[in-house]
Amino acid sequence: MEEDLVSSRLQPWMSSIRARPLAVVPHESVSANVDDVTHFGRRLTAWDAFYEQLTPGAFEGGAHEVWLADSLEILWETGNRSVWTAGSNRPGMVSLGIPVAAGGAGVYCGVPLHDGAVSWLPEGSEFEIYCRDRMDIVSATVSAAALQAFSAVASPALDAEVFRRPFIRLQPRQAAILRRALVEIIGAVRARPGLLEIAASRTAMCDCVMSSMLDALEPAQPRAASSLRPSVKAWIVRSARACVLDSPGDPIGVADLCRMLKVSRRSLQYAFEELTGIGAVQFLRNVRLNAVRRELHHLGRQPQEPIAAVAARWGFWHMPRFAAYYRALFDELPSETRARQGGNPGFDASRTAPDVALQRGFLADCG
Repeated sequence: MEEDLVSSRLQPWMSSIRARPLAVVPHESVSANVDDVTHFGRRLTAWDAFYEQLTPGAFEGGAHEVWLADSLEILWETGNRSVWTAGSNRPGMVSLGIPVAAGGAGVYCGVPLHDGAVSWLPEGSEFEIYCRDRMDIVSATVSAAALQAFSAVASPALDAEVFRRPFIRLQPRQAAILRRALVEIIGAVRARPGLLEIAASRTAMCDCVMSSMLDALEPAQPRAASSLRPSVKAWIVRSARACVLDSPGDPIGVADLCRMLKVSRRSLQYAFEELTGIGAVQFLRNVRLNAVRRELHHLGRQPQEPIAAVAARWGFWHMPRFAAYYRALFDELPSETRARQGGNPGFDASRTAPDVALQRGFLADCG
């Protein structure tokens, strides 16, 4: 299901919202508890918006904004009352998000929301959202030029027209993946702000968000038969692995691989699935896990570096999921690997209980 949205539905007063100059500090994270709905939006740098509380009672909420780069922002807003908000994103920025959490209800630009909906807002566009009973909105806002450049490399078949018009699509799977990725990035950065200073972790987060956005933008279509020769598939897999291992300090993302190997995301995925039996993300994640394991063996007698720091250097920013991935592959926790080498594990964030979704067999592509 897809609904086109027409900005003329919005009220004439929308044009009176005053634009502030966009001044962003790269890699910044800001979180705040909110006890007055009018306080929402005051510190946001990617949006011009205002908020109104529409049901009685004391308001409790929160706003969490993370800038992964000077062109990529994630925002998560929550509240315990019905809220109406309106405004626009910044010129040059585009936004994709889940306006109301699963099970909620509301209206987005005059269109009723359903569970599993994702919304797309082109650059400088106006919006209005009504969240009934509670507010729970998470979104990613990125430079239009950056996303189009990412798409040109990773998804060249994506119609450029999709970037120009707002829409709502009912995509339960993509909505769940996108929401989970954005919320978990915010949670990870709040727990460990230093992650934003680690190039590998920041790049992995950006790649995760951009890839998830493209997945939501691309219309569903049946898989076409691969036209790649077996020798080409083997070259793709071998070259991708080499690229990841050769650049631990300059992390390689999906778009980087597509650009370096001159293949689309779909071709990359097909090559890995058909040659190795698993997807590209899982295969390359396992390559990185092996790299971490080698470092833990080496650092077993030099325990001063936390395991979490080693993992972050290889792009693992979500420590519980890293531990679950590691244990699933090697049948032991990272701390156990290090302890067997005679070192003291020290601080080990991987001791946190594995992610519930992972225990249920759902392996996300991010983190």
